Amino acid sequence: MAGGLFSISREYFTKLGTYDPGMNIWGGENLELSFRVWMCGGNLEIIPCSHVGHIFRKRSPYKWKTGVNVVKKNSIRLAEVWMDEYKNYYYERFNYDLGDYGDVTDRKKPRERLQCHSFDWFVKNVYPDLFVPGEAIASGEIRSKAKPMCIDSAVDNHNYHKPVNMWPCHNQVGYWMLSKNGEIRRDDGCLDYSGGESVIVYTCHGQKGNQEWQYREDNSIYHANTQKCMETSVDSQKLTMKTCTGIDRQIWTWKRKSPSGIIRNN
Repeated sequence: MAGGLFSISREYFTKLGTYDPGMNIWGGENLELSFRVWMCGGNLEIIPCSHVGHIFRKRSPYKWKTGVNVVKKNSIRLAEVWMDEYKNYYYERFNYDLGDYGDVTDRKKPRERLQCHSFDWFVKNVYPDLFVPGEAIASGEIRSKAKPMCIDSAVDNHNYHKPVNMWPCHNQVGYWMLSKNGEIRRDDGCLDYSGGESVIVYTCHGQKGNQEWQYREDNSIYHANTQKCMETSVDSQKLTMKTCTGIDRQIWTWKRKSPSGIIRNN
């Protein structure tokens, strides 16, 4: 939910523990309150006939501390209190560089007092269609054997339909996960190939087809619908799809999870 676009009874808001006073300015409080409501016995409802007015300012009225990522700090406080072991999926995105997020001891007390559910319960009961990174059968950067270049692309909706290209590997954010359904995805964006010149990013739809991929034992990435393999261009700058031949430009290093759950490097 959006942080300022909800109504809640004052009594219930107080019972839940109000806002986290350790958070700064804004960012993360919407998720924190959403999780807290669901996990502690309430629910969040969308009322179609309700109206909320919200005026966006042209500039921020707050003084932001130099060198402090406020949204990150707030989100880490949220994760520490409410997300249990799932917090590690978030922390992995920035290599566990948590920084100083303050003391969250008091924020855990309402959860104990109200005997709230676990975050695992939230995922399985409130958001069961959520893709869980731990269920991926391969994850991390997808590195070409031919040159130290990796498949990379922004996956927000502004970059949908744009060609996915190759970039120098940086071992930071920018990793991909292979779902059990054969999707190569990051967040809600999936690699999609319709048989044209380029692989693009498109909203994950779960219907396989253009979004069904296989990471095969020969370390090629195979598109089931067109029976082609991912291949880098000769200069390793572009990602193309070609008939599978096994050349180095079709070989990819990706961390694969075995059926036992053990991750191995190929």
